[in-house]
Amino acid sequence: MNMAGADDSRRHAQAAQQQSEQKEQQPQTPLDPINPTSTTRAPPPQNPSAWYLNLPDTPHITLFKNTDWNASQLGPLETWGIALRLYAQQVLTNSKPACLYWGKRKLAVYNEAFAPLAGQAHPRLMGAPFVVGFPEIWAQIQVMFDEADRTGLAVNVDEIQLLVERNGFTEETYFTANFNPVRGESGEIAGYHNSVYEVTRQILSDRRTKMLNNMKIPTGVHQGDLASYVIPFLETNPIDITMSLFYEVDEDSVPNTQLLRLRGKIGVPEGHPSAPDVVNLDSSDGIIPLLRQARRDMITIPVDDNFAGIEWQGSGGPSKDISILPLSGSGRLFGFLVVGANPRRPLDEDHSQFMRDIASKVSSIASAIITVDEAKKRAERLEKELEDSEKQIRFMAQHAAVGLLHSAIDGSMLWANEEYFNLTGHSGNDEVYNGASFLDVYVDEEQQDAREAWLRLIQGEQSVSTELHLKKLFTPPVGDLEPSCIRSRSFPYIEDGKVKSVMTCMSDISELKWAKKTEARRALAAEEAKKDQEDFIDTVSHEMRNPLSGILMSADMIAKSLSEVLSKKPTLESAIEALESNVSKAKIILTCANHQKRIVDDVLKLSKLEYQLLVIKPSPMQVPEMVTSTLEMFESDLAAHSIKTSISTETSVSENHVDWVSCDSSRLTQILTNFLTNAIKFTKGESKREINVSYGAVVSDPRKAFPEQVQWAPTEVKTMNTVLSRVLDVGKQLFLTFTVKDTGIGMNSHEMEKLFSRFEQASAKTSIKHGGSGLGLFISKKLTEKLGGEIGVISQPGHGSTFVFYVRSERTVPAPSEASSPDRSKTPLSRSLSNPIDSEFDPDIDLQHMHVLFAEDNLLNQRLLAAQLKKVGCIVETANNGLEALDKLRESDAWYEKGKNGKRLDIFLTDWEMPVMDGLECARSIRELEKEGKVTRHVEIIATTGNARDEHVETALASGIDAVISKPFHTSDLLKLMRERLSTSDARLRTARTWSSP
Repeated sequence: MNMAGADDSRRHAQAAQQQSEQKEQQPQTPLDPINPTSTTRAPPPQNPSAWYLNLPDTPHITLFKNTDWNASQLGPLETWGIALRLYAQQVLTNSKPACLYWGKRKLAVYNEAFAPLAGQAHPRLMGAPFVVGFPEIWAQIQVMFDEADRTGLAVNVDEIQLLVERNGFTEETYFTANFNPVRGESGEIAGYHNSVYEVTRQILSDRRTKMLNNMKIPTGVHQGDLASYVIPFLETNPIDITMSLFYEVDEDSVPNTQLLRLRGKIGVPEGHPSAPDVVNLDSSDGIIPLLRQARRDMITIPVDDNFAGIEWQGSGGPSKDISILPLSGSGRLFGFLVVGANPRRPLDEDHSQFMRDIASKVSSIASAIITVDEAKKRAERLEKELEDSEKQIRFMAQHAAVGLLHSAIDGSMLWANEEYFNLTGHSGNDEVYNGASFLDVYVDEEQQDAREAWLRLIQGEQSVSTELHLKKLFTPPVGDLEPSCIRSRSFPYIEDGKVKSVMTCMSDISELKWAKKTEARRALAAEEAKKDQEDFIDTVSHEMRNPLSGILMSADMIAKSLSEVLSKKPTLESAIEALESNVSKAKIILTCANHQKRIVDDVLKLSKLEYQLLVIKPSPMQVPEMVTSTLEMFESDLAAHSIKTSISTETSVSENHVDWVSCDSSRLTQILTNFLTNAIKFTKGESKREINVSYGAVVSDPRKAFPEQVQWAPTEVKTMNTVLSRVLDVGKQLFLTFTVKDTGIGMNSHEMEKLFSRFEQASAKTSIKHGGSGLGLFISKKLTEKLGGEIGVISQPGHGSTFVFYVRSERTVPAPSEASSPDRSKTPLSRSLSNPIDSEFDPDIDLQHMHVLFAEDNLLNQRLLAAQLKKVGCIVETANNGLEALDKLRESDAWYEKGKNGKRLDIFLTDWEMPVMDGLECARSIRELEKEGKVTRHVEIIATTGNARDEHVETALASGIDAVISKPFHTSDLLKLMRERLSTSDARLRTARTWSSP
């Protein structure tokens, strides 16, 4: 049976036509003239048996008439009974599908409208039994006939599925009908009137529409991929979807390439050759070429061998055709859907429309998902970009050199960077983020100013700048702690005309403020410093010029002494008198030169202290030896002025069992030297001239080791803890205490207050009467602080002064060389490095007649020093630079080619700075020659230099110099150093290189 039921308009037209024909066919009953209200039947036809001749002349009626009714149980038309004639005529003239099944065999009489429903049974169905016409459905319909026979009532059939052979194949159809029993002349049921309506299109449409409606187009956030919105719903309709392949286009994985990914399938076994999982759209694999054909529009093709092995769904067997649907939208190809067609339905317009509907719905789903996915990806990308950008901005903000604060309008902190907390000292705890806690960081007296600025921001003022002080304290370069000061600029964040939050940027201007505040002080201090410097310059100039005048006058008198003697009659007495006068003048020159040297040394030490160039170098030492050796340095001055000295050891030394300590002995010597210098200076003019030096050692509270009356010098910098050696790990902290007491002029309290200041002396009269630069005690104070101690004084006018200081030290043990030294009392006060010298020492050296090679580019200094050395018995060879000195060396007995035939060489004395080749380069060359064996023994090298800084000395020693002596120096000091270097009496001197500063 075909699904081609007429539409409603056609059915209405046919019904109207049938009613009209029925009216025309009804016989007209004439009115009785006597009784117009009564009617009489028209006379029957002339030949009642030819009733069929009155039927309309149509091809189908002709088929009816031409049917061989004689061969049927109904017999010729002329023999039909009245009931059969009437029912047959009613069916044949009906415009709606109808069929009359008459008799026990249920022979069919049907009209033209029923013919399409009969399908292949037409026209042979006419006059044939039901079972012959529709054998395939007889079992179903027989039940209905029986039910009508039993009840005498019509039996309805609603949307029954019938597999009807028509159009050349078994077709799936659906009908709504009824079988109404009709009676013959005897009153018994003689047949059945079958009214039939095919509802196949409606049933299929409902089924397909339901499947499509179940495919929901996702909105917003969705779960699952595109296939999950398609394949499960296709599986619900296996009759219309006998198989399926769903490919999705992937344009992201490989740039400029369209990959197809199999996302879902129905009835296709795993690994089927027609359906590769991932393939390029340009490939020739499997079904892919067909997909390319369908890129622009749907195609339907017959099933071929490529689909062998498909597990076809439904109950209709393998599909004869498949449709390939392109899924696209907005010019974009989403993928392909391959669908197997219903094998029991024709490929008519309904099928095509169904495929188009599927493609449209899946494309809409794909578009929605992709749109949502892309929107999600775009949102995620934008969110990530925003997050990355925010991270970058936050990272930059977090590490910015300014403090950043984001506050809500209620004053609570929304965010702040690390610098904000560093600047303000805000704790950053969660509980303090609430409320206006940021105001608490300001000093109490300025919190009101901060609140007023905040209110201005909340009221919409575009920006507010403030400078406020914090409770957090600022540590200035010098001086006391003070509240930090920050400069901030705040601006409101406004949305829709309302202030939502406040941003604040701030920077620390404490140092700038401190600088501004101190600028005025510094200006005043600069004026005072300028005056002090001018006074210092005047004093230094005075102190330098005074001895210079003495030097010039004494030298002038010495220079003229010979001519003065010769101008008169020279006698022995006059010559001796002139010689004694010259000796006296020479002593004056020495005294003046020493005075100038002391002033230069003070200025140099001050420079080192100012620029932190002075380095503390602790080493094992014994306090008694250091004190004794320092006092011995002043023997001549003490004897010249008849000053009695004494050394006292405090009981604390023995109580604490102090022997070897670790401390910088040279710095201690400098401090004691300054104290003794002052003591001699202010005591030598008094009637009672005594100086006492005492020392002790305590383990704690060093101030308690001194009298309570000590007036301690103010400490300008934090006391520095000296890093001390811990030889053998037996170190333990000690404080060494020293006291220098004199019977000098003494001082009052006002004079003591400025005693330890730079360029300061007790009074202006002090400089005039006693001289000096005013730096000695200031330098001593600085050195004491560097050694971890303090300095102080007790004094009264006319009762002398007592200078005290203590330094930090540690117990230690002597270095191995110290412990093995046979005579430590002769150890010179020198710095040393552990570079060993050659142990092959010539014991035949005559220390009174040393053979010296002397290199000096200054001819005046060369002649003077050479003369001095020759005067004391040295044999001197001179050179003008290092290169000439190397030439002289090749002529000496130290050169491998000369041996005993060369000039004897005991020691090489060289200046540092020289043209052509300087002293350091020359020393390095000599050491290389020693390594090569061309210089057969170690040559002692002493450098004379004006470069007295520690790094200069270390550079010299590293270059191969054995000892360094700084200019200016006494010839006796040089000779002492030379003899120590060449002496065999002290093993330690032969295992170390030294530096000496007279």
